Amino acid sequence: MKNNSLTIAGFMSGTSMDGLDCCIAKVGISENWDFNYEIIATKSFDFNFNVRDKICKNLGETQISNIVPLDDFMGKTFLNLSKDFLLSHKFDAISIHGQTIHHRDKVKTIQVGNPCYLASFFKVPVIYNFRQKDIDAGGNGAPLMPFLDWLLFKKCDTNTVAINLGGISNISFIKKKSIKSDVLGFDTGPGMSLIDEYVFKIWSEKCDFNGKYSADSQIEESLLNHLVDNSSFISAPPPKSTTREDFGASFIDEFLKYFNHLNENNILRTLVKFTSLSLKLNIDRFIKDKYEIDNVVITGGGANHPFLMSDIKKDLDIPQVNIIDYGIESKFKESFLMSVLGYAKIKGIESNMPSVTGSHKSIVLGEIYCD
Repeated sequence: MKNNSLTIAGFMSGTSMDGLDCCIAKVGISENWDFNYEIIATKSFDFNFNVRDKICKNLGETQISNIVPLDDFMGKTFLNLSKDFLLSHKFDAISIHGQTIHHRDKVKTIQVGNPCYLASFFKVPVIYNFRQKDIDAGGNGAPLMPFLDWLLFKKCDTNTVAINLGGISNISFIKKKSIKSDVLGFDTGPGMSLIDEYVFKIWSEKCDFNGKYSADSQIEESLLNHLVDNSSFISAPPPKSTTREDFGASFIDEFLKYFNHLNENNILRTLVKFTSLSLKLNIDRFIKDKYEIDNVVITGGGANHPFLMSDIKKDLDIPQVNIIDYGIESKFKESFLMSVLGYAKIKGIESNMPSVTGSHKSIVLGEIYCD
């Protein structure tokens, strides 16, 4: 790899709120956007109930007096979870997304996870706060993934849709032989957020592992139609992004006012179908109306859910490419993104995507904290 490369430890704790993913990667981006990378090591750390509970109780929080203690708590949590793993490797910097507790397009975004603890312990720069500058420039601040998707797929001879199934689903459309301003990308609605939230509410488990609760169940068409008809975000045109504030516990409580009489497993199966259908509706309305799609790449935790993947395969009917063909494990694509964004900040590379977020200009994302 060329000598302009850096080794960055990327941290992602996303809208699934289930843990911290770490990816140590050597990254290089040239002046003409040639992209070189090597994944060195990856590891995931589950959040215990106490951590997840603190995050859930603070979703939507905007009061600084409440945010500061959570910011410190999550900063210490990131350090305690990752330090043994990181001590086994050498790296030039750490890049952390932080845990999102509040996000409103073009208005405000809050990620917690004070970088001072990692910086003090490892004595390297920590890059953080990747969304605010895009919002300051009139953008949504999200999604961030289209930058990495463009770097990965821009030289392909095919039109590619990349789907990231985290807590929230987001997509990138990279047309063949594209330039940066060609990229389309936006959140489509729920990823695993509604599925996980409902499983936790009914069965007190973190997820529908291997589809065990949605197996041998039926889609309730009346509920599915209600979800589609009453989710204005699904039909809203991009640029757009959303959070678990919109597709989480309150969303479930609202529709259960009318559908709580239905079989619980059927409700869950319907939420799986709704997640897939929200992807299809967005892709049909905002991409397929202008472009042919040759293949799709699906990553994130939702890629492990058998019924969600089956629904997506049927709904989209697009040939699928495996991200492992690019040397990236599906689970660690988001943490690898953080390695890439951290590199871009250090090198002064403009990594926001105005065609995605609606910002007025291209800017270098993130801040650097040094102990």
